[in-house]
Amino acid sequence: MRSLQVRLTLWFAVSFVSVAAVFAGLTYHHIEQQLSRTAFEREQNLNRDWVIRGSVSEQEIDQIMTTIVGSSLKFVLPLVFALLLLGYWLARKSLVPLETLNRQLASVGPRNLSLRVGLPAADSQFRDLTQRLNEMLGRLERSFGEMGEYAAKVAHELRTPLTILRLKVEQSEGRIAPDLAEELQSELHRLTHVVEQSLLIAKAEQGRLTVSVSRLDLAEVAREVVEDFRLLAEDEGRSLRLEAGRECWAQADPRYARQALHALLTNALVHGQGEIVVRVRGRGGRAGRAAQAGLLLANAVRRGPRRGEANLGLGLRVVRALVSLQPGSSLRQHAGSHWHASRIEWPATTPPEAVAHKATAGNAGLFQI
Repeated sequence: MRSLQVRLTLWFAVSFVSVAAVFAGLTYHHIEQQLSRTAFEREQNLNRDWVIRGSVSEQEIDQIMTTIVGSSLKFVLPLVFALLLLGYWLARKSLVPLETLNRQLASVGPRNLSLRVGLPAADSQFRDLTQRLNEMLGRLERSFGEMGEYAAKVAHELRTPLTILRLKVEQSEGRIAPDLAEELQSELHRLTHVVEQSLLIAKAEQGRLTVSVSRLDLAEVAREVVEDFRLLAEDEGRSLRLEAGRECWAQADPRYARQALHALLTNALVHGQGEIVVRVRGRGGRAGRAAQAGLLLANAVRRGPRRGEANLGLGLRVVRALVSLQPGSSLRQHAGSHWHASRIEWPATTPPEAVAHKATAGNAGLFQI
């Protein structure tokens, strides 16, 4: 689909060419009729190469019209090209306010809904549009804040009752069937996890979480977390494979990095099937881009109904909320019909030993996935 700027230019060009074609056609027809029906009483020099005397033959009419058309095209074609450029320039200039609004709106996100857009030198129509957009942003800011505050309050209020229920189930050991007690504890644990995740998301989206960035060995973190989850994977008859070098240093918050990997692995156990692959690698710096330390998790997609927390979609939302806390980090996902992969990237850094010895560490040990 063509852009609005191209469509405006084409409309301008088609309009001009249509009017010019109608005018040229009517003029051509009128001149041809006059030459065919009018007798000339005196000599008329229409061209330096030929002279018409008296009436005009059909052959001479064709020559005259050919000459007129050729001469007209020499002037019309450059004029059409110039008008096309003029139409493109006018269309582009007319769309500058919309492009400005688009750039301003692109900078508005969940963390800065207080931003407003503006076009000081725009026409009244654009000023009305700007006012409506700012009113809409104001409503979104209020609604978003109320929703986040409500979710945080609900999650906070549910923590205490769930803890009391878990303690009562533990104290009721011997009075209820062991299988029922285990099932109740499992469901209460799942609900507690959902509440904790919801509270974390609400705090992250409200900007109430503080980030403490430090040097972090992603390879070591991955080894520790994967070792804990390997038992859970084996319990479901699945394997968990880690591909990591000896070291992979990044600038990240250790607590949130662990939590993000924990959420990805939990999501893979719930949604996936078969082997889970965790890969820790670095990405060397490219032109205009700093070096990155990345963590990739890939697994086959589970077919059939999902269970428990999967319907809420909290896992990946937690990861997105945690990644968005730190500037320079990013989350990329590749979802297919059979496989799903998620990659988190943090700014790469040098090992502490290299800093201590004031050595310049490059990215030779980093290689792309």
